[in-house]
Amino acid sequence: MKKLILITLLALSSSFNLYAGNDSLADGMKPKRYKKRDHAILNVALVYYGSEWNESDMKRIAPLLKDRYEQATNGLIKLNITHTGALPYKHQIEQYPDYSFNNITDKERLQRLWYYDNVGGKIINEVYEEVKKSEIGKEYKNLDALLVVSGAQYNALGFANGRVAITEQPREIAWGLPGGGRTEMVSDENLVDELIHELGHTMFLGHTSTKCSKPELSLTERQECCEQSPNKNDVMSYCR
Repeated sequence: MKKLILITLLALSSSFNLYAGNDSLADGMKPKRYKKRDHAILNVALVYYGSEWNESDMKRIAPLLKDRYEQATNGLIKLNITHTGALPYKHQIEQYPDYSFNNITDKERLQRLWYYDNVGGKIINEVYEEVKKSEIGKEYKNLDALLVVSGAQYNALGFANGRVAITEQPREIAWGLPGGGRTEMVSDENLVDELIHELGHTMFLGHTSTKCSKPELSLTERQECCEQSPNKNDVMSYCR
């Protein structure tokens, strides 16, 4: 199983106790520090944004997320999923009857692609604000991070902004091609691994094996670099 760098985690585990601030998601998407605590436990909410999944799907993947997170952190940091939920899109495709793309007629696909064309990476801000208005948002003061699975498409596999991490489900593939591409449902395992990667960023961790991602490297050179990298299986590495 993928492992985060042990030394980094030991430092992070200790750093939870260094600050006595009152920072949380209630203060905005980018709290500058974690609240003081006696044990290295992250309190998070797991939310779906869209119409393709619902709260039962979040409850289904929650145990897998916790288990793989514990494996990835070698048990040094625990994940406490305090809330699960699902919220509908703020912008519904019915509000935009003139929107079209590449002869695609499936309304659900158009809904997801509308977000790509009109919201993009700002989806993470939209979800933060929509959750803030929900019952889960009332608990922002007690949360360290918000983990989002989104039907809305954006220009990335997953990313994090402050304490909010997001990934897509389903994923639209090559929709600009003449045939319209396809819709891909990601496995639960791949989905939670991506969330763990982005959650690492919310904990101020960067990528590992970065030398293997240099743009001047050929595919063969990247593969050879990854094989030799001591961090090739780290959840924060693109070698994985």
